[in-house]
Amino acid sequence: MRRAEAEVRAGPVTPAEEWDGSDFSHLLEEARAFRRVGPRALPDPAGFLREVAGGLFGARADDPGGRFALAPWVPEGWSAMALRRLRLHRTLVDVEVRPRAEWATVRLAVSFGPTIPLALSLRNTPTVARIAVDEVVLVRGQAIFTLSDEHELVFFYGVVE
Repeated sequence: MRRAEAEVRAGPVTPAEEWDGSDFSHLLEEARAFRRVGPRALPDPAGFLREVAGGLFGARADDPGGRFALAPWVPEGWSAMALRRLRLHRTLVDVEVRPRAEWATVRLAVSFGPTIPLALSLRNTPTVARIAVDEVVLVRGQAIFTLSDEHELVFFYGVVE
């Protein structure tokens, strides 16, 4: 895919809460149909990347308070997923999600650009009891912080006490 036609960018999109399993199935079918050779390898590369960024990773540029939001959809059975060079205005971010039975780890790394305010949560997972952001424990289902450099978040599943 050429950069001029398709870019992984967070923008005002359909709310992540409206993205569900049928959207995920459609995205997988489109990815499986992708032919790696030729100029027409993917009919709408920009639309596909918007669906990956906005649907699968729940990237939004219009969260309340001027924040960016990430709310990855964690597919059952997947051991990891990653999105490289996600553009959040002038900032490029790498996102990696690794779900496990009792927790999920999200690693974020700013590869270019200024710090940004970010709200991060997970979708399609058991209830999140607490989150550790760089080993600082929060008791809520969403982490809101300033994204700079590298961060590791661990979402622990369980009952909120």
